[in-house]
Amino acid sequence: MATADIITDELIRTLAPNAAAVANGKKISSSGDFISLSKTEDDTLIFGECMGSGKNPYHTSADFSGDAPVFRCSCPSRQFPCKHSLALMYEWLAKKSFSVSEIPDDLAQKREKATKRAEKAAMPSEKKKAPKQNKSAAEKKLKKQAEGLELAEKFVTDMFTRGISSVSRVSAEQYKSLAKQLGDYYLPEPQAIMNEIVSAAERLSAAPDDSETDRLTALCVKLSSTIKKSRAYIASKLESGDVLPEDSILYEAMGNVWKLSQLKEIGLYKENAAIIQLSFTVLHDDMHKADIDTAYWADIETGEISKTENIRPLKAQKYIKAQDSVFGIHFIKELYRYPGGMNRRIRWEAAEITDAAPETYPLIISKAEGSISEAVKNAKNELKNTLSDSFAAMLIRFDSIEFAKSDGHPVMKLGGESIALKANENYPEAVDVLKVTSRKFLENGALLGELFYIPEEKRIFMCPISIVNEKGIMRLC
Repeated sequence: MATADIITDELIRTLAPNAAAVANGKKISSSGDFISLSKTEDDTLIFGECMGSGKNPYHTSADFSGDAPVFRCSCPSRQFPCKHSLALMYEWLAKKSFSVSEIPDDLAQKREKATKRAEKAAMPSEKKKAPKQNKSAAEKKLKKQAEGLELAEKFVTDMFTRGISSVSRVSAEQYKSLAKQLGDYYLPEPQAIMNEIVSAAERLSAAPDDSETDRLTALCVKLSSTIKKSRAYIASKLESGDVLPEDSILYEAMGNVWKLSQLKEIGLYKENAAIIQLSFTVLHDDMHKADIDTAYWADIETGEISKTENIRPLKAQKYIKAQDSVFGIHFIKELYRYPGGMNRRIRWEAAEITDAAPETYPLIISKAEGSISEAVKNAKNELKNTLSDSFAAMLIRFDSIEFAKSDGHPVMKLGGESIALKANENYPEAVDVLKVTSRKFLENGALLGELFYIPEEKRIFMCPISIVNEKGIMRLC
């Protein structure tokens, strides 16, 4: 059974709905708005009265007696935990005086109900079975998707026949209408690519540009590859009769959404995982009209680099909680892993977070890639897949990071090997930050970066993101 002593600044930030709530919680705590602070004798429950905008104080509490903290407050806020609950934890963290008191009746009743619910859920006979997947519905959906892929293929063929740089206003409207139809065929991802192709073609027609032509061509190739591979995937599944989802990147490439229960059913999960976040950034995805909270994580045991993506469509951002940087080691009972090659996407429902021990960072470095040439070779194989991202994130050991005397560009060296470091569109300021980084971080460590190919230069570069040395992690972005 946990107590309020587990409260740390990192825990509060992790539990908070957003950064603004953290700032407001700190402000309430520092302003002395609590008129009473109480706790139970065993420190499992802290509660208090906090003055707000109304005449009567709000009653707020934080209960740590269960598997996860439970927060309650009488304020009208829809955020969870609210700023008053966060402020209560900051009061505890500041070692304010909490008087030992009996549990208020309303909290005692809620605790009792929660305990009964937990006991009922733990009973084997009451456990809910995972819903069985409907094979008939899955087969029907696959057939419908196959029909939609035929429409998408006609679009690509027409684009290449007419010429990607000769899209008129009339043909653009026809293409948009065709893309809209894909919404009826359960193909949101090909639909998004089609819409982006039409938009790019319109821009190119109005103002010819070589880089835009290359981008448009790449989008057409990606859509064509998605169609071809998806049609083969669907045909194979319909022929075999095994129509349920499997460990294939194509399931998501067509726009399907994985449920955690599906991932577990096909074995895409790891028990008792320990991971640590190496980087965090918010990327804008113009094609899907969304912001994506993106983080790279290292598996403490294997060194595998995975990522999390919290997709927040622009039209629905007020309904989706934004994520933020987190620190410390996350111990996760069940870590779900999405299909894919390098940098698989991961998710989890709950995690226990502890501070990283001094030996953690040398351990992470020991799990990093020990050869630049091998890392580049593996990245090339990943980048060849047209359904993969245009970059591959890897953690590679280095002896030093140096700057060329000719033009000052950074180079990472390991043994007799080296690779040029260059910013990419995801991390445009990475190299500038690297240039002002302390020298102690530029020797004998491991660099997390995205390897990507520049056709004009016919070579692979690495965009630096984070540096790990024996003392900690230096985030460049």
